[in-house]
Amino acid sequence: MSKPVNERISILAELARSIVGDIGERIVNIIGEKGAIKDDELSLILGMGENEVRKILWKLADYTIVTTKKEVNSETGWITYYWQLSLDTAFGVLYNIYKRVLDRLENKLEYERANVFFWCNSAGCPRYTFDKATEMMFRCDKCGKSLKPYDNSHLIAAITWTISEIKKAMNELIETDSASNNEEHS
Repeated sequence: MSKPVNERISILAELARSIVGDIGERIVNIIGEKGAIKDDELSLILGMGENEVRKILWKLADYTIVTTKKEVNSETGWITYYWQLSLDTAFGVLYNIYKRVLDRLENKLEYERANVFFWCNSAGCPRYTFDKATEMMFRCDKCGKSLKPYDNSHLIAAITWTISEIKKAMNELIETDSASNNEEHS
């Protein structure tokens, strides 16, 4: 296998592991090694029930890590699914996951910057926005202690840093994908 193909399989395996655990990584590596494979063959290799394997495969398909190729037996009408990796979209899948996380973090950052928070300083108790704290007469709804201003500047700094790191990773991914595509077409 070429370096770009191995790199894409590695990306998909890592994503699968983050979504469904070690079994996802194993499934991706098996499909990467064997090519298109039926779910019953995969369940034999893994020593798992077919339904359990199918459930994992469909979850991976939701993230476009694997796709199916459907074959219909013209005599019996029986449908056989062959599972294969989405090698062409590996970088795009990862990019989209980064993008979803980035969007959530940017929304969280906006929320943290737009609000003033109060907290009773007790572990397990929530923070409250100014509006909610005034409704509760500056008493914690959970423990009854007095609410004090909460400094969320450390959280804002952490979210800002994380956003910056994700943007760097997205840019590196774009560069790697471009280099990989150029290498394939050379």
